[in-house]
Order: sequence, then structure tokens, then C-alpha cells
Amino acid sequence: MIRRIIYIIFLAHFFAALYGQTPVGSWSDRLIYNSATDVCASSSEIYASTGSSILVFNKEYNELKKLSKINGLTETGISAIGWSEENKTLVVAYSSTNIDLIKKNSIVNMPDILRKYIAGNKTINKIRLQGRYAYLACSFGIVVIDIVKEEVYDVWNPVAASETAEIWDVAFGGGKIFAATESGLYYADITNSGLAYFGNWSIITDLPEPYGTYNAVVWSGDKLYANQLKKDGSGDRIYVYNGVSALFSFIAGVSNLSFDQAADGFIISSQKLIRHFGANGSLVKSIDAGQWSAPHFVRAIENGAELWIADKTSGLLRYDKSGRILPYTLPSPLTNNVFHIASANGKTIISAGGVDASWNNLHRPLQLSVYSENTWSGISDASISDAMKVLINPDDKNHFFVSTWGDGLLEYRNNQLYRQYNEGNSPLQPSVSGQPVRICGMAMDKSKNLWITQSETSNNIKVLKPDGSWIVSPLITGIHLLGDMIISQNGYKWIIIPDGNGLLVCDDNNCKSITVKAESGEVISNIFSIAEDLEGNIWIGSDRGPLVYYNPEEILNKPLTASRPKIPRNDGSSIYDYALHTEAITSIAVDGADRKWLGTANTGVYLLSADGTSQIRNYTETNSPLFSNSIVSIAVDDNSGDVWFGTSKGIQSFRGDAIAGKERYENVYAFPNPVRGDFTGNVTITGLMSNSTIKITDVSGNLVFETKSLGGEASWDLTTYNGRRVTTGVYIAFCSNEDGKAACTVKILVMR
Repeated sequence: MIRRIIYIIFLAHFFAALYGQTPVGSWSDRLIYNSATDVCASSSEIYASTGSSILVFNKEYNELKKLSKINGLTETGISAIGWSEENKTLVVAYSSTNIDLIKKNSIVNMPDILRKYIAGNKTINKIRLQGRYAYLACSFGIVVIDIVKEEVYDVWNPVAASETAEIWDVAFGGGKIFAATESGLYYADITNSGLAYFGNWSIITDLPEPYGTYNAVVWSGDKLYANQLKKDGSGDRIYVYNGVSALFSFIAGVSNLSFDQAADGFIISSQKLIRHFGANGSLVKSIDAGQWSAPHFVRAIENGAELWIADKTSGLLRYDKSGRILPYTLPSPLTNNVFHIASANGKTIISAGGVDASWNNLHRPLQLSVYSENTWSGISDASISDAMKVLINPDDKNHFFVSTWGDGLLEYRNNQLYRQYNEGNSPLQPSVSGQPVRICGMAMDKSKNLWITQSETSNNIKVLKPDGSWIVSPLITGIHLLGDMIISQNGYKWIIIPDGNGLLVCDDNNCKSITVKAESGEVISNIFSIAEDLEGNIWIGSDRGPLVYYNPEEILNKPLTASRPKIPRNDGSSIYDYALHTEAITSIAVDGADRKWLGTANTGVYLLSADGTSQIRNYTETNSPLFSNSIVSIAVDDNSGDVWFGTSKGIQSFRGDAIAGKERYENVYAFPNPVRGDFTGNVTITGLMSNSTIKITDVSGNLVFETKSLGGEASWDLTTYNGRRVTTGVYIAFCSNEDGKAACTVKILVMR
């Protein structure tokens, strides 16, 4: 067994609080914290799984914090959690069947189940704790983990391998263990050492449907309570058993999700109803839609005479002693789903709609998550679906547009829907009356005209002018399906033609279909992404890596080949490799230093130098906190340096080391400043003009360090030319632009 032990260190959050800046090189999760799928509790803390991370509430300090892959968890997809009070351990099970044991100051990863080949479905449905063991109810049996030894103790199989063996829950009582399964309710003597053999288990036959599906079970007051799941939606049956069975409860149409023990009885959770029963089976209290609007309860537990509830739509809820229900959430996006991320002027907007691989609707209701000035706000509308791209007005970050795959064009001002354009109030017309108005690509030209690509109709390039009037472009493309688009510095419109059909390039008078060819003559048909860099070169993301048009202004006049960036091997030879030529490039973003951030379908995120001849970084699931190697969208916030990643498992950001260069030296400063003795990172000087030269001296004028800025930022690792750490003192950074006509100084206090 291979284990990974991670000591939980919240350095990024510590320094952000201490110095008021997110440190360069730090990661932030942008996951949802307004939804909970599981809950458990210690004597001092409540743990709620969001399905992708864990929300932790400390009762003593009345403090909320979060635990995700950014600060220690192994993965993002969480299927179940459980707390062992005896061993002070939080057990986290992932949808991959990976396991984390979280103790006071460490996380121990146990990949045993993940790495074990098991035919068929392999999932972990529920975690129950008893003594030193964690009992995992799985699709293939019951896995018993010894928490103390941090190893798999045994695997039990109540049901024969030839039968359905899905285990949904387990319970303990009367010296027995009970298993709620897909094909009946089983029990065995807990002291039996041969529970890996199904023959040592017995089925409870004294039930109306002994071979039915039982998904929840609890022992209370010397009796067993078991839930029979009715998949037809007629309503579950709860039976009580103490040698003979009897119907305990039935409510038409109600499906029960979880049974949990309480100090004086047990709790039954269903989507719109929570019931707390005493040890004798009498109803003590209940919570329903009358007390909490639109509930989607998943599980409720008792802790300190209060109920803590995992609710899918509201997050972690507290039902206190006075009968109040209080929500506990952290600011977050509306959903972990992402199709496109747009970032400009300090605002980032995430759309959660999109299409499938065949460009068919996903029918996701409109959800836009807006991040600005370190706060989140959400925009949702169930009457509109499949938001595609977002475009922020570069002159007004509070004005933006959203394209949809079926509901036309949306215009927002101050996060409020200002206007929805469709066939009733604009030239946007479907191919057939009554059919969806499908729009994907949008781009704004220098005159602030909004160009859009509409599919499944003739005259599928249209323009919305700043005064609200429309222009229907006379350009007839003859193309049924049009994707994303950009407008280059010379005014050309570069449009992706999906489904392996290359590119469409238009000026104001003509359109030309472009077959993308590499210098070798190889035809590249599948284009997924496109961006223009700061030098005006056009970068193409294909299923065979990135390609670049270095003279894009000639594309309409003569055939052009696209160049593959070449990376030298640096082994003394003249041999080079084409950059990422076997990867599918799903997204391209350009940072303030003109470097290229490339998202891929399967191998994570790459950062290439400005000319593409050097691979600076490759972030993957295994070497970084990246949630997934499958990248959907990337955006760079040129104001903060944050690089946003939309992955198949959620949204996150990375504090890059480059921002857009400023027009002049204003508000230039360094952080952290002062530099404390325990700081181990880099000092960042920000607010610079592009390609500034920075010379750092001591107070006597001795040169200590020299560097060039990346866009509007520069970093200093607090060392001298010979690699030694600088001593306590005041250091002066002299900054000058490329022609030396503008300059400024910044003082940095270092304390050792």
C-alpha cells in the first residue's frame, strides 16, 4: 500500500490575511459552498461535504473554514464522510473510491480501494464508525478500515458474488452488524471472523419484500429500523424489526435518504422532511417545508442537542434549541459547472451552460457567477438555458453580454438583465419559426460594436451597435454551425467552425474558409480555441497542439501556413520538439507578459513563453492542486494576475506572476512589505510599466539584484547575485521603463 501524508498548512491564507495580498504562486479554490451532500460532527466541529470540498464549522470560535484539494484533500469528488470521535479522525471517501484519513495535523491517503481492480460499479455509498474501525458501505461489499493502523482490515460480502451486491448502509446493535443492500436486509454476528464469506451472513426473511432494495438502516432502543426504497416513487416503507417485522412509517411519495442515531433515539431524513424519533419510536420533533422554504434535505445528525442538516440547495443548516434554522455557507459561485470564463478589469464571470460534443443542448438553467472585489454574486433564471460565452465591455466592467444556445443574446448592466434579444425584437432569426435562436461566439471591435455568430440560419453574422441598433452583415458564409470568435487588431473576424471544419476569417467585405495547414503540409481540421497575443499573432488550439499565424493580416490575400512552436531539447543538439503536438488544446489565454496559458483535454495546464519556445510549467492533478486534467476554459485577470481555470471538476484560480503593464508609474508598491522573518516566498513589485528594468540596492547603493518585469510585475526571491539570503535592512528597488524616460523607486523593509 502506498500512502501520501500531507501536513495541512494554510500558508496562502495566512499570508493573504497578514499582508492583504494573495501571494504569487498560491492557489484558491472557487468551489461551491452553498450546497451540502453529507454531514458529520466531532465534539467541537461540524463537517459538511459539498461534494467537492468540506465546510468546517468550529463551534467554540463560531468560525467557518474550508478544506479542499487546495489545502490538503487528495481529490475533489467526495461521496461520503464520517467522524470517529474515539480516534479523532475524519474519514473522507471519494467518488473514485480513494480514501483520506484526516487527523489533527495530517492527512493520510489510502488508495487501496482505488487501485484494486473490481469488476462492475465501484462506489462508496456510506461511512459508519464503530470503535477503531470505519465501515464503508460499497457497491461491491463492506470495506473495513482500521483507523489506528491506517490500513484495510477486511472486505465483507453479505451477498453472493453471483447476486446484486450493492451495499447502501450498515448498522450495529445487539451484537450484530446489519447491511442494507440492493437485494435485502442482511445480518451477521459482529464477532464472526469469516464475514468475507457470504455464507456467514443471513437475510431477514420476515419482511413483506425480503429481497427488495433497502437503502438506510439504524439500531435504536433494541430495535432495527430499515427503509425499503420504492423506485416507482410511490413512497418508501420503513419497517421496525426485533425478531418480527412491522410497518413503522409510510408517507405517500416520500423517499427516505438517511437514518442516523441520536442521543435519545434516531433521525430520519428525506428531501422535504426530517423527523426525530425517541428510543421508543415516538415522534419528538420534525422539520418540513413550513419551517424552511424549498428544502432539499439529504442528511441530519444530532450534535449538542441541536440538529445539523446537509441541504443540497442551501448548504449546511443548524436547527438550534429554540427551533430556528440557520444557514452556514461561504461566498462561492452558484455551481461547479463551467463552460466559459471571462475576466476583464478586475471582474470575472463564469457561465455554466454549454453544449455536448455534438452541439446539442444540455438544458442547464441560466447560472452566471460573478466575482468582483473579492465577493461573489449570482445570476440565475430557470426560464433561460445553456449560457455559452460571456463578453465584458472593456470600457465598463458592469456591462456585459451572454450568448445562449437557444434563448438569444442577453445584455446585463450592473448584474441585472437589461435586455434579451431574440426573434421578436432583433434580426436574430431561427432557421425555422419557433426554433431556438442559437448563438455562441461574440467579439467587440474598436468602435464597441458587438459581433456575434448565429448558427442554423442564413446571414449568420450580426452586429449590435452601441446605440442599440443592429446591422445584418451582408456576408453570406453558407456555414450551418459557427463557434467562438475573436476580432484581431486589424479588424479581422476569426471564427471557429466546429466539427472539424477549420476556420472562417472575415473582414468587412469578404469571408474566407481557411483550411489550417502546418508548415509540414499537415491539415489540422479540429479547432477548439483561438486567441490573439500582444504582438498580434493568432494562436490556434487544435487536437494536435497549438499553432500560430505570425502574419495574420495576409490571411485573406494568400494561403498561409500555421507554425508549430518549437521547443529546443537543450541537450547540446539542434533537435527540437513541437510544443504539445499530441495534445488537444481546449483553451488559450494570454497574460500580461504575453505568455500563453494552454488548457488541454487530458494533461492539465501548460504555460509557454511568449514565443512558445519554452515550456515554463505544466500543472496536473498529481503535481499541483489542479482539480482535473480536463480543462474547459482559462481566463487571465490582468489587474490581479489571477489565472482562472475551469475544469471538469470545478473552478479554481492561481496567482500568476504577470499582470498587464501600466501606461505610467502610478501606485507602484511591493508586497509583502515589510518582509517578516518567517516569510519564505518572493517579494512582488506591482504596478509597473511593461518590460521595466528593476535594480535592487541596499541603502549604501550596492547592487543586490536585477531583473525584468513580466508585464506590470516583477519578483525578487530575497537573494543576492550569489544566491545568499539578504540580511535585515532597507532595500531600494529602482524601476525604469524600456527607454529610460520614466522611473520610480520602492523601499522594501526586510526583517530577519
